[in-house]
Amino acid sequence: MAPRTTTTPFAPARTRPSEGALQDAQPRGQRSIARRPLLWMLGSAAVSAKMPTAWAASWPSQPITIIVSTSAGGGFDNMARNLAPALSRELGVPVNVLDKPGGAMVLGTKYFLSRPHDGNTLLVTGPAPYWYFDINKFHAGYDLADFDILNVQWADKTGIFVPTGGRFQSFRQIVDAIKAKPGTVSCGVVRDSGEYFNSGILLDNLKLPLSAIRLVTYEASAPLRTALAGNQLDFGLVSAEASLGMLSLMKPVAVFNDVPIPELSNAPTVNDVLKADGVTVDFVPSSMRALVTYSDLKEKHPDQYSKLQGAYNKILHDPAFVAKAKKQGIATDWLGTAKSLEKIKAAYAIFDKYKALLTAQ
Repeated sequence: MAPRTTTTPFAPARTRPSEGALQDAQPRGQRSIARRPLLWMLGSAAVSAKMPTAWAASWPSQPITIIVSTSAGGGFDNMARNLAPALSRELGVPVNVLDKPGGAMVLGTKYFLSRPHDGNTLLVTGPAPYWYFDINKFHAGYDLADFDILNVQWADKTGIFVPTGGRFQSFRQIVDAIKAKPGTVSCGVVRDSGEYFNSGILLDNLKLPLSAIRLVTYEASAPLRTALAGNQLDFGLVSAEASLGMLSLMKPVAVFNDVPIPELSNAPTVNDVLKADGVTVDFVPSSMRALVTYSDLKEKHPDQYSKLQGAYNKILHDPAFVAKAKKQGIATDWLGTAKSLEKIKAAYAIFDKYKALLTAQ
């Protein structure tokens, strides 16, 4: 779709009276600066004063780019590419997706911050857990105050999975084995992930050190799932929703959530299993996926901000869009800015409580 053109609200040149005609119309002896040219100039000034509002109303007039701070093909990229055509229809301009992976989301996030803060660049990223690591472990140089979280659209839960032919077939069996023979049970997690934190939180609440499990770390979730499917691990912590396509090869035995999730209805919550131990554990999200803009956009360009937020809200409440996203395994939650930030800060409070895990890997 071609970008919309901006209409400049000036009067056509032919409507301006000529100086000679105005002078001829004046009685002899009057001042040469006529009243009507003066009124015309004042009118032109009034029109010019309205220019910022008219320009804002025309936004956007050029393509919008969604930066994704991960590689193509993952959940963040899928969310952005699912959203892009819908935003394009609502805003009337092309919406492109640009993947900028690297440095635990640092490279893509810094690239986003370097762009003009005019509403024409958006970011799909992971405020939790990835930004927490960026800020507190890698000292990336940015923090939450630099961003406006339009919405946390998708928050994964951590699932505990075992190989279908593995030696453990329940979370209870795993816990009992870790207690009986610390260091003999292997567990796979993605490095610097919510799952890694949840493994440490679990052991801390069981009064066990991180060394009580034989931790195997991976750079991404795909090789971790492959290892589980190949019976190379006793169990693994990985995104529950993103693992639904591999349930024939690995079995969910528990989930870090307040209630069981419908897609894994036979998997109890971690805290339900641990009731027998008198233990209740905190947990952090596997991954929050959010659409983000700049913290100063609302103040600098309130009309653009309102138009963007309204379009996004409308999309996530469109039954056709929701149905299509569901088929692709993409969540369409609408929390809005305030509740999204509240959810992120609640996760950060749990991260802070177990901050020692940042350097324990």
